Amino acid sequence: MDIYKDFIDNSINPFILFDSAGEVLEYNKEGEYILSIAKKEELFNLAISHASMSFGFKHSFIDLDIGHASFCAITVGYKDSERLGLMLHKNVCSKKVAPPSHELQSANIFTLIDIAINTNLDENSKITAEYDVSIPEFKLDIKRFLQLLNKIFKALRDAAHIYIKVTIATGRSIKINKKKYQVVLVEIRSQEVAKLAIKDDEFFLSYDKDRLTIELPFIL
Repeated sequence: MDIYKDFIDNSINPFILFDSAGEVLEYNKEGEYILSIAKKEELFNLAISHASMSFGFKHSFIDLDIGHASFCAITVGYKDSERLGLMLHKNVCSKKVAPPSHELQSANIFTLIDIAINTNLDENSKITAEYDVSIPEFKLDIKRFLQLLNKIFKALRDAAHIYIKVTIATGRSIKINKKKYQVVLVEIRSQEVAKLAIKDDEFFLSYDKDRLTIELPFIL
């Protein structure tokens, strides 16, 4: 019977168990991450608002974003008045975007990032970079991407430290013209990110406290 608990612990969907006062009793690994970026009171209220009127389980389809994660449904269940369970179901479907409005060109993403860094940041700026150098050149709107990077790094000019990570996002895809593409994830982290309000209709941008994430379709 322990395998049931093992499946919950290793599920990609966050699970949190509350007591009647909203205190957290248990959580799985994904639940721990969600609790690190969202207030437990907000999650408890979310569970209460989607719970069934009587003992049992209720599934609701919703559109919810928490940090970098997107959820399409939640399950709330309780068998007594002492414990309330919440499971958030990740949206693992492809994101759909319109075809790019400009011609795409092959480029080395690491070179583009370095160009933006050298253009906008002081040579003494403390930068930590973690690049998946196995990512080859891929197609993107070079001009628009550089413009976006320039805005970001110009705004972070006075940041004490900037962490940059580029990797392929496991399990994610972007759909363009009914075709799925893997996602190249560009993560920029700094205490100053919380002050940014940069947006761009051409790219997927998301903010999570000190972290800004850009999602790019991996078009070869």
